[in-house]
Amino acid sequence: MSSQKPTRQEIDVRGLPPHERHGKVLELFDSLKPGEVLSVVNDHEPVHLVAFMKHERRDFDPEAYRAYERRSGEWVGVFTKRVGVAGDRAGPVMTSFGRERQYSDSSFSPVPVYATPSYRVLLTYIRAGQFIPVHTPNIDLIFVVQSGKGTVVAGSERQRISPGDVIIVPKGVRRGILAETDMEALHVVSPPPGDSDHEEVSRKIAAGSFE
Repeated sequence: MSSQKPTRQEIDVRGLPPHERHGKVLELFDSLKPGEVLSVVNDHEPVHLVAFMKHERRDFDPEAYRAYERRSGEWVGVFTKRVGVAGDRAGPVMTSFGRERQYSDSSFSPVPVYATPSYRVLLTYIRAGQFIPVHTPNIDLIFVVQSGKGTVVAGSERQRISPGDVIIVPKGVRRGILAETDMEALHVVSPPPGDSDHEEVSRKIAAGSFE
């Protein structure tokens, strides 16, 4: 009995205008079946796209992501569609931190659990020593610590945080979270972040820079 390999699709975004790239990638990703793979070709590793997918798509499998330089100046990012998870949830959602728990060894792990055009709800998991870099998006933030300890930067303030603390930061005000121990939090943003909002976060994570 023969077994079929998962379908692999590929898109080369190098010839597309920058403002069209993510949209074209998402169109193809939406067409994939669970377990199938999309290869994105660019002249650099698509770290901003990875950050966007981690924040916005619960059907993206960040643990399966990999990237390699196929030839000089040609990078391939490999995006796998998660099995058994819908891209967006409609209607009531009942879940838990334990059910959604996903830590990453490379950076903080935001898990989308609900999305509308006006806001995003995530459960965010941050290993000790990891961080959400200090950045200044045009987005309101509500961050409720479920477990763990760390430090929050909010505007000009810097404070220790622990379970039960609630942090609200208006749009246009700098913010960042540094985990002292493994941390889990409810994380609500409004409106949903765009590409430019992810750019500073991705750049600082790649540089290992909290501030």
